[in-house]
Amino acid sequence: MKNRFFCILLGFLFLALISACGGGGENGSGGGGPVAPVVPSVSLVSIEVSPVDPVIALGTATQLKATGIYSDNTKKDLTTSVTWNSSNVSVATVDKGLARSVARGSSTIRATSGSVSGSRTLAVTTATLVSIQVNPVNPDVSLGTTRQFTATGIFSDDSVQDLTQQVTWNSSAESVAAVSNAAGSKGLATPAGAGSSIISATLDGVSGSTNLTVTSATLVSVQVTPTNPSIPKGTTQPFVATGIYSDHSTQDLTTQVLWSSSNTSIADVSNAADSNGSASALAAGSAVISAALGNVSGSTTLTVTAAALVSIEVSPTDPSIPKGTTQQFVATGIYSDHSTQDLTTQVVWSSSNTSIADISNAADSNGLATSLAAGSTVIRAALGNVSGTTTLEVTAATLISIQVDPIDTAIPMEVSQQFTATGIYSDDSLQDLTQQVTWSSSAESVASISNAAGSKGFATPAGAGSSIISATLDGVSGSTNLTVTSATLQFISLDPINPSIAMGTFQQFTATGNYSDGSTYDLTNFVTWGSSIGSVASISNAVGSNGLATPLSAGSTTIQAVLGANPTSTNLTVTTATLRSISITPSNPQIALKTTFQFTAIGTFSDHSTQDLTNSVTWSSSVKTVATVSNGANMKGLATAVGSGQTVVTAFFRDVSGTTTLTVFNASLVSITVTPAGQSIQSGKTLQFTATANYSNGLTQDITKMALWKSSDNHVAKVTNAKNRRGLAKGIGAGTATITATMSGKLGSTTLTAL
Repeated sequence: MKNRFFCILLGFLFLALISACGGGGENGSGGGGPVAPVVPSVSLVSIEVSPVDPVIALGTATQLKATGIYSDNTKKDLTTSVTWNSSNVSVATVDKGLARSVARGSSTIRATSGSVSGSRTLAVTTATLVSIQVNPVNPDVSLGTTRQFTATGIFSDDSVQDLTQQVTWNSSAESVAAVSNAAGSKGLATPAGAGSSIISATLDGVSGSTNLTVTSATLVSVQVTPTNPSIPKGTTQPFVATGIYSDHSTQDLTTQVLWSSSNTSIADVSNAADSNGSASALAAGSAVISAALGNVSGSTTLTVTAAALVSIEVSPTDPSIPKGTTQQFVATGIYSDHSTQDLTTQVVWSSSNTSIADISNAADSNGLATSLAAGSTVIRAALGNVSGTTTLEVTAATLISIQVDPIDTAIPMEVSQQFTATGIYSDDSLQDLTQQVTWSSSAESVASISNAAGSKGFATPAGAGSSIISATLDGVSGSTNLTVTSATLQFISLDPINPSIAMGTFQQFTATGNYSDGSTYDLTNFVTWGSSIGSVASISNAVGSNGLATPLSAGSTTIQAVLGANPTSTNLTVTTATLRSISITPSNPQIALKTTFQFTAIGTFSDHSTQDLTNSVTWSSSVKTVATVSNGANMKGLATAVGSGQTVVTAFFRDVSGTTTLTVFNASLVSITVTPAGQSIQSGKTLQFTATANYSNGLTQDITKMALWKSSDNHVAKVTNAKNRRGLAKGIGAGTATITATMSGKLGSTTLTAL
């Protein structure tokens, strides 16, 4: 009887359970309605503390960030919500990620949430503060806007540190501008009246300053870029707001405007401090994204598509870097409609061996890998259930020398110059060290050079004369000469002249200044661009896309470029021609294993016009174990040979595509030929050399951009290894030098005579 009672009770419980779960009918009908889908819980997997193993000077502090990595391949800034602690409070204390030095030594800084934690080792040195740089240098701002200044400390061990939050800020003329010392807004200057004020930053008796000019120019328009972008659902699009003023000046207003979306169910746009102008795509459709400051506003249309993420491409492909350096990776999403999207800030980055190299997921350094020891590690970028990988090789090569580019250059007063630093290592490899070196100018009265994040190596003229620009890392230095001239701008030339482009494409314009001393200078980033008929085409004034025109409708518009009192213009025609075909050049190339090759995509339209579409198409390789072809920013169409064989390279633009076959061969390098041979140039003039590799199978390949270039006598001629300028030699003084190109242990040479 007892057993029977329990059987009946269990039967009732079973029936009740079925009823509660909606059982008893097909598809959940006949009792409880449809069965709710089971949503897997998302859990915190790890916490990443950044930056990697920071080093600070005694008496200073640094802000650490905690980024949470979750089980669904999402991430979140947890800096203010985790519990922070320091393993050695006699060396450093930490509060909300702000680590303050107490004494020389090291301490483990840990961030914890529940049972998950992450940590970094903080080292405190006894380096002393030598100087403070205030950036930007001598800016102009208009009434009604603000300007954020940063303070960068230069220390006795040649290290640099952001001191913006630690210095005391001051304005010499409060009636012109006030500068904040309040937490959360330190270094933010607010104009009060037209005029000039010296903005200074002081710490421990050391000061740095710059001049702020407040103008009475009025805001004429606000330009929102990029123009009419299209992105897939689930991704984000950062927008930039650029103010155009009555004196033809421009100012980045991204953090000052009020952003809005006409349809927040399609796309929402942020006004939060760390993400101003970033739009999130929520559903397929279109929304107008607007930016307003006072009663002036600008807008553009954001289209959200339903395209699905097919794959993620991580670039560069299989790079090799020396221990102690960094590598910036880019994640590009390839979608079902053949579109691409930069996902670098959205993916979750990981390294298979964090003792070899670690990679950041922090907001200001997404995809930046830091090498820690010799070896190899797989770098992965994941978004949802889609991921892509590449292999990073870290070598034990040591830094031999640093080359600063451009070589011995001259610039006029009204422009500035970006310098790059290229490290040459013991294994003949090259590494871009622009962001890692400490920059200095021997004559600040002639030009200052920035060490601030986002503008490293950027030189701003202060007066006519000469200065030595130096770059230093780990006790190794390189330098070049910068001459600031008093030449005056005579006129501006635009290129191309009167172009015609089809809807759906882009046109990059360049502006060249012609000066009174016969010199020329690229002014593309310094002029203010405009389009006379904005409904036909817009043209960007945003940093990184200056001079890029986007067609909006068929017709003609005048493209203008203005600098000071020097305007110039050309005509841009937008046609309704349709793309008929794409050709990839060169056709069917053959390249050696472990080399790179640049492809170009040329579109032919229904009106028989042609246009370079290299940066607009989506590139693919049919056999990625033979070669990859990049869609990453500044690398589009760059093929990297990873295995011998053949692959079909395709360029897609909407529903049109073009193909070619790339053959990768595995042959030994026999010799290198450098051309032209035995040349002579005037001192101060330049000559481009080419390096051609000769292989054991009788094939040749242009390796100019892969070889290491050297001059036997830098007093006679120098030759650069900077990206996109490799092999460019400049005559320095009378005499003859040997110019060499080296790759894989082989060397080719020729002579160059400077007159």
